[in-house]
Amino acid sequence: MVILTTSTDAQSFKVIPRSTPSSVTFQLTDKSKRTTSAVSVTVSNSNGYMTLTGSFSLVKDRFYSFVIKSGSTVIYRGSIFCTNQTNFNIFDVHSGEYTTENTYDNDFVIIWEK
Repeated sequence: MVILTTSTDAQSFKVIPRSTPSSVTFQLTDKSKRTTSAVSVTVSNSNGYMTLTGSFSLVKDRFYSFVIKSGSTVIYRGSIFCTNQTNFNIFDVHSGEYTTENTYDNDFVIIWEK
């Protein structure tokens, strides 16, 4: 998921598309209003990554989906979340959950029956 802000200045993000054309069509869909608009973006390709730069008119705390096309062929689909938050908490699945147990000495008792 791409995270962008409400700023009307140019913003950039990277994707890994199916192909790397020099010009694309970018369609942005507002998921709450179900409206789609075309956004003018500039494209640069490097090492398999496509960097898209454009001025997006986004509303805070809203989700969007986007489609990148080369001609009529879809080369990437993704989603955008708009927020002005800049201090993202780093989520760690194991934070405070993993503990070690030091009360056992790893001795095993084997019971053998004939």
